[in-house]
Amino acid sequence: MTTMTQERREKLKALAQRSDGFTHNGDRAIADFFARAQDEGSTLFGDSFGGGTGSFFHAPTTQALKDIDIACVGLPFETSAPVRPGTRFAANAVREWSGFRGPVHDVWKTIPFELCSVADFGDVPLRSPHDVDATVRQVTEVYTQFRENGIYPLTIGGVHTMTHPILRGLTGGEPVCLVHIDAHADTARGDFQGSELNDCSVFLNAALDGAIDPERTIQIGIRNGLSAFWDFSHESGMRVIPMHEFFEIGVAGVLKEIRERIGDRPFYLSIDTDGLDSTYLPGTQLPEPFGLTSRELLLIIRGLKDMNIIGADIAELCPPYDPHGISANLCSAFAFEILCLLSESHARNFSKARKTHWKG
Repeated sequence: MTTMTQERREKLKALAQRSDGFTHNGDRAIADFFARAQDEGSTLFGDSFGGGTGSFFHAPTTQALKDIDIACVGLPFETSAPVRPGTRFAANAVREWSGFRGPVHDVWKTIPFELCSVADFGDVPLRSPHDVDATVRQVTEVYTQFRENGIYPLTIGGVHTMTHPILRGLTGGEPVCLVHIDAHADTARGDFQGSELNDCSVFLNAALDGAIDPERTIQIGIRNGLSAFWDFSHESGMRVIPMHEFFEIGVAGVLKEIRERIGDRPFYLSIDTDGLDSTYLPGTQLPEPFGLTSRELLLIIRGLKDMNIIGADIAELCPPYDPHGISANLCSAFAFEILCLLSESHARNFSKARKTHWKG
């Protein structure tokens, strides 16, 4: 074994003892961001580094719409949950784990906080959480305000019913394209458990409201015996890629179809956690086997880079059914990937470039 020379030891020691310490980075843009965030009092580098700060990705918290470009939102909507309860705890579980995510994308070097004003908007304070119709109206109102202020939302919830009013508010009747990851197409006709506003008819209702364009909608990962209920998807022109077809065409085939169907049009991304195989994400309302792997979903999300995404959600995370936090941890990682996509898209679409600030 070769002995390390004293000269080499001194060189390594000099590298390790830089005055900027933990925040040092050889990339000037990253180093400048670290210095600014630290100077502004961001919790990114405090004693709570890596979680437990109470906000998504250590972002500042505010509901001042004029100060926000990207709103990270919690939506504890689970009144219409058909089976296992607990999705109302999803947002805080992701907040906790999101402290370990970012602030710099490890591949793209994207820094969302340098591109846009990112904020934790908090949880939508549902006035009548046990009334589905009233909650749908309230969620629509909140996301209408986001649209009117040019805000791109990243929402963590809540049963998938939430995505219908999100889309209704965010689009204002001008249909957008949709990329939908799920085990279920959620386009059942009629009512379910006594209501037409339900977890099984999310995207049928969104289409009827003119919030999505069925012919510019692609649904990925569909599987199990409930597939017999999704005729509306096929008949309205939605592209449905069930898992048995995904096994054949793979991620590359899916991304090719997404880009051909959507192009540079604005689109919304909705991810139901049961789209993943329950081996990878057990903490979901209705776990389904034989789904996407975490790696496959990651590659799909990353394959949306440079497209015109205007909002996204992760639905159905159910933390009580995963006491080890594996599911929430995974969702926080997906959420940061999406945050990077949203910040890049917003920066391209709006001329007002502004950074996230932790103090005025």
